[in-house]
Amino acid sequence: MTAFRQQALIESPVAEVWELVGNPARYPEWAGEVLEVTGLAEVAEHATFEQTQRTPFGADTTVFEIEKLDDLREIKLRCQTSGYYSHWVLTPAQENTFAEVEIGVEPTSPAYRLFFGTVGRRYLRRISEQSLDGIRRALTPRSLRR
Repeated sequence: MTAFRQQALIESPVAEVWELVGNPARYPEWAGEVLEVTGLAEVAEHATFEQTQRTPFGADTTVFEIEKLDDLREIKLRCQTSGYYSHWVLTPAQENTFAEVEIGVEPTSPAYRLFFGTVGRRYLRRISEQSLDGIRRALTPRSLRR
């Protein structure tokens, strides 16, 4: 298993951050690698959906499952093809949100083991950093964006 963990303070209330993190259908708004999410009828544990994302090999559409969900607090998603996962835990911090994110992979095939074994941690770190930056941008009022 390869994983990258990061903690960050997001200067927005937890409910606003959760609106983005807790609903996979909104991931294309902030998660840089996510292009489209379809087939999510309800945000609930064990719900599945299709996600199209950019990968090092081009665009790919795979099925994800919501493995864990605790409203306004925690969500864990896993790709059913590769074993890639993201796990978010949000904690109120006065008027802000403390976010803990773990992006990782438990490879499901030799090809995924090879890829993530060589460049995995660096790749996962980049995704984690881009995701946190994307959330901050999505929460910044348009008038303040550069």
